Amino acid sequence: MSDFIDAAKGILSAVAPTVATALGGPMAGMAVKAIVSAFDLPENSTQEQVMNAVAGATPEQLAKLKEVDNNFKIQMRKLEIDLERIAMEDRNSARQREASVKDNTPKILAYLITLLYIGIQVFLITSSINEDMREIVMRALGTLDAILGLVFGYYFGSSVGSKEKQKYLDEMVKK
Repeated sequence: MSDFIDAAKGILSAVAPTVATALGGPMAGMAVKAIVSAFDLPENSTQEQVMNAVAGATPEQLAKLKEVDNNFKIQMRKLEIDLERIAMEDRNSARQREASVKDNTPKILAYLITLLYIGIQVFLITSSINEDMREIVMRALGTLDAILGLVFGYYFGSSVGSKEKQKYLDEMVKK
C-alpha cells in the first residue's frame, strides 16, 4: 500500500507541484480540497481514496489536476500578499506599542542578544571546544543566530527580502 501512496505522491509532484508541496505544510487542507475537486471526489474522502484516485488518474483528470495546480498557485499568491500585509501590520503595531509605552525591554534584550552573540564568537575564535561539546555549542550558536536575525528584522525590517520573494512569486505565476 505504501508503494501505491508513493506512486500517487510522485504523480502529484510531477503534475501538480504546488499542490504537492502544500500537502506537507499548513496549507494541506486547501491542497486536499484542490485535489478532491480535480477528481470530483466527495469532500469527506479519505487520504487513501484521494491517493487511489491520483494513482489511477486518466489523462483528462491529470490535465484537470494541472489546471487546479495553476489556480492553486494564483490563490496562494493572493494569500501571500494578504499574509505579508498582516505581518507588516503586526510589526507596525509592535513598533507603535513600543513608541507609546516607551518600554525599554525590547532594546535591552536586543543589546544583550547582540553582546552575547559577539561574546560567543570571540570565545569560539580564541578557545578550543571539547569534541564532546561541539554539537551542543553549534546548536546553541545556531539558535542564537536565528534570534539575532529576528532582532535585526525587528529593528531594520525585511523589505529587501519581501521584494525578492515577490519577484520570485511573480516569475513562478508567469510560468
